[in-house]
Amino acid sequence: MSMAGIRPAFLYFLCLLQVACASIPSSVPLPVEGMKSSIDLTDPTLAPLEVLQAFEAGMNREYLLGAGDVVEIVAPTLPEIIGEQTVSPDGSMTIYPAGEVKVKGKTRTEAETIIKETLRRYFDAPALTLRIKTFENNQVYVLGRVTSPGPIKFRGRPNLLEAMSRAGAFSGSGQVRPPYQCAIIRGKDQMIWVSLDEMLHGGSSGRNLDLAGDDIIYIPDIDEGNIFVLGEVGKPGAFDIAGVKTILDAIAKAGGPTENAVTSNILLIRNRGKDPSQPIRVSLDDMINKADFSGNILLSKNDIILVPRNGLANYNYYLRMINPFTQFFITGYALGK
Repeated sequence: MSMAGIRPAFLYFLCLLQVACASIPSSVPLPVEGMKSSIDLTDPTLAPLEVLQAFEAGMNREYLLGAGDVVEIVAPTLPEIIGEQTVSPDGSMTIYPAGEVKVKGKTRTEAETIIKETLRRYFDAPALTLRIKTFENNQVYVLGRVTSPGPIKFRGRPNLLEAMSRAGAFSGSGQVRPPYQCAIIRGKDQMIWVSLDEMLHGGSSGRNLDLAGDDIIYIPDIDEGNIFVLGEVGKPGAFDIAGVKTILDAIAKAGGPTENAVTSNILLIRNRGKDPSQPIRVSLDDMINKADFSGNILLSKNDIILVPRNGLANYNYYLRMINPFTQFFITGYALGK
């Protein structure tokens, strides 16, 4: 089956599976041969200082333009292009006489260079400066056990302590004690667990991390259990384990695989067992095409499901980049962006 057809096939497969399960009498147990479960609902191992530093160093420290930002073009010799405008929802600006120019995800310097190169078709050596007037995309999202979940906007560089304080993580939550850990999710394929106790009390592995735009800070409830689905799925993120029992459930909850997904080599990463350094490989293709559900593993709290991206020259790079003791990973294609 082609990659373009895997997503429709997966959704159709889920519909058939639900119908089939609904028709089975309650006295007949569902087949569970080959399914593995874990009652070891351990907390995630929190990242040490060196991992926090690596995570912080891996982000782009320059502001990236996005929809809603107001920018100004200053060009003394080109009055026809001077003025302010707002970056459109699709991430473009309209530059006379070139038309639309994509600037979303670009730094100010990169956007300025793109505009200059575009205008070279119409002007000799165009001289201009791009200024950012308002920053609408300098924000992070705080979710979970906070009084005011949602986006938090910053004028300067976002940091973990300010984001959590403004979201109400340390007051008014009705809990016995403040949260002691949180997960930071960056993009589709980076995640790290942070000790808030260490950060607040000056512990040796504590660090008030600088954050990147659109980072997601997730603070679980004390009694809450979650699994994480990352990589090439429609809606990567954290999901309550109460409603997500197996790998199939989790991938479906995350919107199914994208057309770029490697569905034959999905990774289940868990920080437990005799050899936690070895992720479990699961084939979604076998479930769909062969009705082989031996890989439909029962999930446990803090499991990570990673759906890799197609086209990697060396698939094993994923395995080398995973550190199971910290649950910190960066996939190869993310590093290459």
